[in-house]
Amino acid sequence: MKVAKKSRRVPALIRMLFVDRLVPTPDNRRRPITQASVESLARSLAKDGVLQPIVVRPHAEKDGWFEIRAGERRWRAAKLAGLKEMPAVVRTLDDESALSVTIAENLQREGLHPLEEAATIQQAFDRGYDLRAVAARLGKSPAYIARRASLSKLSKLWRDEILKPETEASRLSVAHLELIARLPEETQESLAEESFRAIFDRGFPTVEELRRIIDGGLQSLRSMPWPLDDETIDPKAGSCLNCPKRSGQHPMLFAPEDAPVDGRVSKTDRCLDPACYDRKRLAFVERRETELRGSHPGLRLVQLGYDRLQPRLLEKFGDRLTLVYNPKFVKPTAEGATPVMQVDGPKAGRLMHVALEASANRALNGRKPERPRGADGKPVPMPLAERRARLQKRRDAFLVQKVGEQLRSMSEQDLLATAGKFGTRTDSAAKRFNPLALVLAFGTSTRADRDHDDGPWKRYEELIDRKAEVPLVAALQEVVQVWVRRLGGSDTHHTTEQAADARRVCELLGIDSASIEAEAARVIPTPKGWASHDDGPKVVEEPPFDPDPPANGKAGRSGKPLRPKRRRPAR
Repeated sequence: MKVAKKSRRVPALIRMLFVDRLVPTPDNRRRPITQASVESLARSLAKDGVLQPIVVRPHAEKDGWFEIRAGERRWRAAKLAGLKEMPAVVRTLDDESALSVTIAENLQREGLHPLEEAATIQQAFDRGYDLRAVAARLGKSPAYIARRASLSKLSKLWRDEILKPETEASRLSVAHLELIARLPEETQESLAEESFRAIFDRGFPTVEELRRIIDGGLQSLRSMPWPLDDETIDPKAGSCLNCPKRSGQHPMLFAPEDAPVDGRVSKTDRCLDPACYDRKRLAFVERRETELRGSHPGLRLVQLGYDRLQPRLLEKFGDRLTLVYNPKFVKPTAEGATPVMQVDGPKAGRLMHVALEASANRALNGRKPERPRGADGKPVPMPLAERRARLQKRRDAFLVQKVGEQLRSMSEQDLLATAGKFGTRTDSAAKRFNPLALVLAFGTSTRADRDHDDGPWKRYEELIDRKAEVPLVAALQEVVQVWVRRLGGSDTHHTTEQAADARRVCELLGIDSASIEAEAARVIPTPKGWASHDDGPKVVEEPPFDPDPPANGKAGRSGKPLRPKRRRPAR
């Protein structure tokens, strides 16, 4: 070991150590150090030397060797730069203190990825630190530490996608990731199905939109039709009351009001494992049907209302299930009372009596509802005007889908070219093209209102330091993501409004909407039989006004209409 000479004016507690007598600690849980980052730092060290010393402690087994507790990348770069020695702060540390140094150094490192931070915090938990001790050590709240540590529970599929550059998942903020990480692995995997379609099908979601997407697939414990303490429905899963896969068991990750109150589940306590919920629901409904048929042999299975039935239930009961739109509930002793059991919803498995003949219902056998019938018993044909409206709605949906696909496929180069075209165009759309105004009007897809780090400011500095057109394209890219969301979804009630949106987007971006609508007319043609339908009294259009009408409808020799003769006034 070589001690620093006084001539080098090395500060106290700092020594110059041989590079080849240093070894990295196995406690460092950061992402693999890339060769590119090491080479970049090595060039700087070769020119300016090591400006910041690393932190080491004497090696436990090798005399004269040292274990690096902070500064592994600087050590690798120094080796690559050909340095023989480098400055180091030598400390005598026990294992607990050494781990604290490594954790603190990793968490304070610039450009720390959230997954690295989560792994580092989880490492402290694995070594025996409790939540409040880690929070106090890092100067953060326990809730912050719990949420950040939860990122270490992201499934491998999600972690791999997040760490891939240029993917939509890599753009998710920490607040996005925390919403996903607090879910069981099975639920995370279901969100990642079909290339993460549930998350990104309608464009890049805001934090609140992602929250709504996730909550839409979760069930409230209070809405479950079976007793929460019943362990016999699914013996492997046990009771819902003691299940760890519910929000009330994790008040640090979910809202505090989800926590149980006086031993009872709260109103907002939700099941975090939809697959387990579906299995229990099916088992419970099957059990209830068996129990009820013993005393009610004529029991009918029904689905009330218009909600879509869950696939497992539809597969199991669909061939003998009756969909009742407007049920008329009656007493068991009433005339025409039929014992029924609902198979879905909070009242699944409950015995009820319905007058089926007086209810609007039909069997769930894939057939369309019957048309209303006239006094003669024949189906009343749908008015032609309504048929035309429905046809146009289908074509509008085609337009919305095609424009949405084009928006999703637009790259940064496409947007740059689009922005460049407006410099040469002189039409009204070009005069109204203003990316800043679009951002102010529509907002952006990467909302940072819940991010409490300096990520948004770093992004801002990167944009203004680059070429002049880059912020403009970035603004367009964000607005395009918002447009994709506006054009997405399966709610047909807003198809007409979405089509109007799509046409204005096409006008602004120079997309040929006319060709798309022509394609829609070819793909969804007007039925030929419509020409023979009479949709009411025909309106005879009057000919356009002619200031010189032909006299008696006759024409002159030249083929031009004859003017009426003018009579001389009587004298």
